[in-house]
Amino acid sequence: MSDPTPEEAGRIRDWIRAEAASKSLEAIRDTVSERYRVLNETMEAFPPADLASTTGDEWAPIDAYRHLVEWNWQIGEDVLHTALMGERPGNPRPTFPAEREALAARLAESAESVWAHVSAADPGAFLDLTWEHPFFGQLNWREWYFFLGVHAFDHTRQLLAMKDSPRA
Repeated sequence: MSDPTPEEAGRIRDWIRAEAASKSLEAIRDTVSERYRVLNETMEAFPPADLASTTGDEWAPIDAYRHLVEWNWQIGEDVLHTALMGERPGNPRPTFPAEREALAARLAESAESVWAHVSAADPGAFLDLTWEHPFFGQLNWREWYFFLGVHAFDHTRQLLAMKDSPRA
């Protein structure tokens, strides 16, 4: 995967901010849930023998999925703490075994936990607390919550491209 150009990053950042500000928390949850559903369907389409295979210097499908689950878990932790308490724990990203079903369970567990906490939060609280995204700059917890779905969409596209290329 390639990094976005500065122009693309700015356009995507503005879109993330606009969507996160204009959507209800329920609508953001529904967007994230739908993107997770499509991501999981995409992962399920890989035969077990292809999960760990690569082409060139590309990640294997299971590696891309594991990255997504670990990263979204950590961001989800930050989102739920910030939304409820106004404090970002900033815990390190966890490391999970590269096993498809276990990763799917972790992703579902994270999504449920984030929603349980975010749904109890004031949707407008603590929005002044931001933290850095490597491409999109400072985002608040609502923007990061919406970004969980953007990240899933991006890796779904990556996995679809892998599905269409010969595996080694």
